[in-house]
Amino acid sequence: MLLVVRHIDSLIQLALGVVFTWLAFRRKTPLAALPRKIFRVCGPALIVIGALLLLKPNAAPSWERQFTADRVASAEFPGAATPKETTDTMGDITVKRTSFSYDVPGRDIALFLSSSALPEAARSMTDAQRIESTLSYLTSQGSKVVQNETDASGSVHRLTLRTDDKKATMQMALAYVGDNVYRVVASWTDGQEDKALTDRFVTSFLVSAAQPVPPH
Repeated sequence: MLLVVRHIDSLIQLALGVVFTWLAFRRKTPLAALPRKIFRVCGPALIVIGALLLLKPNAAPSWERQFTADRVASAEFPGAATPKETTDTMGDITVKRTSFSYDVPGRDIALFLSSSALPEAARSMTDAQRIESTLSYLTSQGSKVVQNETDASGSVHRLTLRTDDKKATMQMALAYVGDNVYRVVASWTDGQEDKALTDRFVTSFLVSAAQPVPPH
């Protein structure tokens, strides 16, 4: 099923090519002379193009490490990530978030590396309390917790959440440094997963002590 989804465009072109060719070369055809001539050219052409696209190997990812602006956190992306700034809202709390995003070509897979300041109320919490608060919010939005682990260093928290009604999964790693939170997120919908790619992205997440931002 996953193979069909991944090559749906190629399969459609092959199917159309077969139909056009059959109509053009059958003895008793409802086609007039001109459409028949066009179909005799287009049909085989669509078959060839569809076959070439179907057999074309997927380009190997070009992995590059991307750092946050303060160089505290980084992750490896399989292509060039796009920077952007957004505002997150949770109830009456708004927080600006700076992120780098990458959408995997031809797949419904999105990758993010982001950083944001912690809300005032969260700055006095322990990491465990912050994670509990994050999970509480996400589950209230319909997500189900599949994984909740902390690595051996105790600094990086790894979460996997599932939203059944949207048929979507989100894999996350996050860390708290000073008054900021840094995170990577890989999200995908059913049938689009690529565990080798998302696992490499999420496990490549690294954090260090806060670094001074170099002058421009």
